[in-house]
Amino acid sequence: MQDKINKNKQLTNKIFEAEAKIEAGNGKEAEKEINRKLTESQAAYLQRAGELVTQKIKKDKGFLFDAGRAQEEDLEQEIIEEIKEIVAQATEEQNNILDLAENDKAIEGIKGVIGYHNKSELANSSSFDTTERGRKFFEIQKGKGASKRETYWNTLFFSYNTEATRVFAKQLLNDKKIVLFGGGRSRLAEEFKEKGIVPASIINIDPFVENIEEGADTVISLDATAENFIEKMSDQGIESADEIWAEYSAPAYLEDPKEIQQLMQNIDGLLAEGGSARIWPIQVGGNGNDNDLLERKNSLVDALEKLNKTNKYEIILYKAAGRHGFILHKVKSQEKELQERNDQKKVGEIKKKIESF
Repeated sequence: MQDKINKNKQLTNKIFEAEAKIEAGNGKEAEKEINRKLTESQAAYLQRAGELVTQKIKKDKGFLFDAGRAQEEDLEQEIIEEIKEIVAQATEEQNNILDLAENDKAIEGIKGVIGYHNKSELANSSSFDTTERGRKFFEIQKGKGASKRETYWNTLFFSYNTEATRVFAKQLLNDKKIVLFGGGRSRLAEEFKEKGIVPASIINIDPFVENIEEGADTVISLDATAENFIEKMSDQGIESADEIWAEYSAPAYLEDPKEIQQLMQNIDGLLAEGGSARIWPIQVGGNGNDNDLLERKNSLVDALEKLNKTNKYEIILYKAAGRHGFILHKVKSQEKELQERNDQKKVGEIKKKIESF
C-alpha cells in the first residue's frame, strides 16, 4: 500500500513539474499587452484575456493558483486595473470581422477534452437534489464542496469577479432573454435584483423540478432534447433567447447520441442572432462501455461540425475552474451586419458635417 502511495506521489510531482514548465512559458505570453483583436467577438476576447490574466498571476503566485477561488481582495491593484481595461475593451463597440476558420481548431480542441459525467444515471427530482442545484451567478457558496467556487459568472463569462466586471455584467445582461438548461432550483432573478441587473426574462428549462419554491426562477418542465422543443417553447411564448446557459446539465447527462444531436439542433433553433450559448463543462454521459462513450463523444463533435458548416457560429473553447467549456456565438447575418455598418458610416458622415459648421 505504501509503495502505491509513493508511486502516486511521484506521478503527481511529475505532473506538477510539467505544468510548471508550461505555465512558465505561458507567463511570457501574459506579459504581452492585452488588446482585443478585430477578429474576436466579445465572448472570445473575455475568455482569452481572462486566461492571460491568470497566467500573469500564476507567474507571481505559482502555478497552483486557482482563479476560481480568488476574490477581489486577493488580487493585486495592478491586476484589478488590468481587468478594468479588459472590461473597457470588451464593452467598446467595434465592427468585428470574425475569423470563422478558427472554428476548426476549436472543434479539434473540444474533441480532445470531452469528459464523461459520472452521475448521468440520475433520473428524478429527488436524485438531482443531491447535486448542486442552486448555483449562484456571482456568489461563491461556502460548504458546497468543490462546487463552492463554481458560479455562472466565473465558469461561463470571465474568471474574475470584481467591481468592474459586476458593472459590465449589468450592461451585458440588462434586457436580455436568458434560458437555463437544467437550472435546478435557481434563484438568479433574486440575485440579479440585488445587483441592479434587469434581464428581460429568466426561464429555467428543467423536467426534474418539483415543489417549486417561492422566489425561484420561472420553471418550464420540458426536455431540452425533445424533438418538438422549439414548438413547445413557442407555445409558452418563447421564440428566442439571447443567452443559453447549460452548466452541469445537457449534454453532461445525455447517453443517447441522438439526444446530443437534437440538443444542439434545439440550441440552434432557439438562440437569437448575436446571442451566445454557453456550455460548461464539456461532458457527456459516463455509463456504458468504451464504444458507448466514444459514440456519445463523436455525436457531440459531429453536431458541432454541422453547426460550423452553416457559417453562423463562432465556436470558442476555453477553460474555467479547472474544466473546459465552449461557447457558441451566433453571428449576425451578413445582410444585417452590412446594413449596420452602413448605418454607422452614415452617422459618422453626419457627425463630420455637423462638426465642420
